[in-house]
Amino acid sequence: MKENLEKELNSWASGFKKMVVLGIGSSIRKDDYVGVVIAKLLKERNLPKTLVLECETVPESFTSVVKEAEPSHVLMIDAANLGVEPGSARIIGINEINNFSLSTHDLPLSLLAKFIAYETNAKVALLGIQPKSLDFGEGLTSELAKASEEITKTIEKVLIKASFNE
Repeated sequence: MKENLEKELNSWASGFKKMVVLGIGSSIRKDDYVGVVIAKLLKERNLPKTLVLECETVPESFTSVVKEAEPSHVLMIDAANLGVEPGSARIIGINEINNFSLSTHDLPLSLLAKFIAYETNAKVALLGIQPKSLDFGEGLTSELAKASEEITKTIEKVLIKASFNE
């Protein structure tokens, strides 16, 4: 999983100048919160040329902040039904998002992604992560807690490498 995700992220991040990361998810729906958990972990790392936003269930409320940042890339991170083992992740292109999104949020992520791309001319993608449980409750399952650490390290590695290759 990690090698494929790193390869996908490296390819998607080509031409990177400034990144905005949107952590998306609900804190009361177990693994749905994985996007926000990863955003919190990325914020701690203080990555170069990267703005990290913890959007929770209202990513549409952050569109003006995203636009003002003038990013070259926008990475939305959220739980997605990929049909694979829990904790697995992949980059989902802007035109594929409807096929995988769990849509536990008010505005469909596909519409949000297209709006952000239109407003910013940024390359927009969803980093979808397969949840184990979307039951009501707080805290990630052990599989997703472990995966969130690994995915954070992979994103960090790719963004540091990309920031030196611009």
